[in-house]
Amino acid sequence: MAAPHLAWSHSRLKTFKECPGQLWHTSVAPRGHPDRVEYEQSDAARAGSEVDDALTIRIGKGTPLPAKYTKHEAMVQMIMAQPGAKLTQLQLALDRSFKPCGSKDWDNVWVRAIIDVAVINGNYAFFGDWKNGQIWLDEQQLRLFATVGFHHYQEVDVIDTSYIWLAHNQLSPKLYHRRELNDLWSTFLPDVERLQVAWKNTDWPKTPSPRACKWCAVNKAGKCAVAAVKFGK
Repeated sequence: MAAPHLAWSHSRLKTFKECPGQLWHTSVAPRGHPDRVEYEQSDAARAGSEVDDALTIRIGKGTPLPAKYTKHEAMVQMIMAQPGAKLTQLQLALDRSFKPCGSKDWDNVWVRAIIDVAVINGNYAFFGDWKNGQIWLDEQQLRLFATVGFHHYQEVDVIDTSYIWLAHNQLSPKLYHRRELNDLWSTFLPDVERLQVAWKNTDWPKTPSPRACKWCAVNKAGKCAVAAVKFGK
């Protein structure tokens, strides 16, 4: 029997909005299903994971950064200088009643967010996300951090979020207030409802796009008959 709902995250919702068919093949289809396309980590993603891990250990355990990452020490020091509890790889999740639950509470989890680095200080919180590529602003991920965060930290009234662009040594900050919570949810819920309808009806249409199809793993695997272009072309 299928679960009553599909747990979602920033990446799942983003993929669904771009191409429901891609989400089906790469995330929703069960492992072993003929439609399933397993994730293959690229060299760029592997390099990003490596620096993320180094920063996590640096902030979480005080382990010095490897020599090739010492250029990021100034950014670490800026974060460490903030007053409050420092947290890394913070996993936040809510059930359908907007109540906090475990991120692996498979029967109840409705939405998940993983925050690379956080600082909690009374009624203020900072949530940061390490970014390793070119600067590309997409407020949705930061907005979800704050939206879920307000439910987990009831004492927090202000959440200061930011992408941390490591290659450029820059921040892209965005500030959110608890009074905005209803408006924040309104930016997600219509698309989330569409996602749940697709899940209920097993309806995952493909949405061809020259830009997206060019690098789509489903296209690469030969599982998209309507791709706008050949993979990599």
